[in-house]
Amino acid sequence: MTKTFFIADIHLSTDYPEKNILFQSFLDMAMIEKGDIYILGDLFDFWTNNRRLSRNYFKIFSTLEKITASGFRVGFIFGNRDFLLKNKTLSSFGIDFLGEEAEITLDSKRVFLTHGHTLCALDIKFKKYKESAWPVFILLDKILPGFIENYIARKFILKSKSVICSQDQSKLQFSADIIKRYFSSGIDTVICGHAHRTENLVFGKNRFYALPCWENSRGWYLLYDRGDFALHEFI
Repeated sequence: MTKTFFIADIHLSTDYPEKNILFQSFLDMAMIEKGDIYILGDLFDFWTNNRRLSRNYFKIFSTLEKITASGFRVGFIFGNRDFLLKNKTLSSFGIDFLGEEAEITLDSKRVFLTHGHTLCALDIKFKKYKESAWPVFILLDKILPGFIENYIARKFILKSKSVICSQDQSKLQFSADIIKRYFSSGIDTVICGHAHRTENLVFGKNRFYALPCWENSRGWYLLYDRGDFALHEFI
């Protein structure tokens, strides 16, 4: 079977060009290794739908298009930073938009994919923010000029980072009860990101993987190859 790469929380930004170069190198490697790629949210530090931002990452999208044109799948799950990135943009590069969560099959394994915020049952603050603020951002994304929207989005991201760092980190714990519900429905493996830390948990015959956040000089990916999952560091 084709190799399958899973990545999350790359947080590409023009503020950190070295990370953009690192991710480009990862895509070049994945293209040589001939594998499918699933991006589990927060590919970008923030995303808005305008030409100014799209130009900044055209090379990244072009490389992803080369991978899909070679016959391999690139699937995208949106996260809390890039929830505005939808099918209209992604499909033009051959990327499959999978929404907030999706199920895929690897060999005979049922694998559930999500960014991870839906697994944090105790993060009530984020749930309320999602319900109230996301619809506003979706509306502003349709009407604001690009340079104004990007300015507002950047200000919001800086504020959200400080809020996350200052809050009780127990709120970012993944709910074992939610994960077990997926397993009881027949899911074999759950994979996510979001909390920026590595987790590799065993629930009987089932596995749960949380992927770490990428840094400027190194990143991580979960590789499925020949029936097994393994976390790898990319430098």
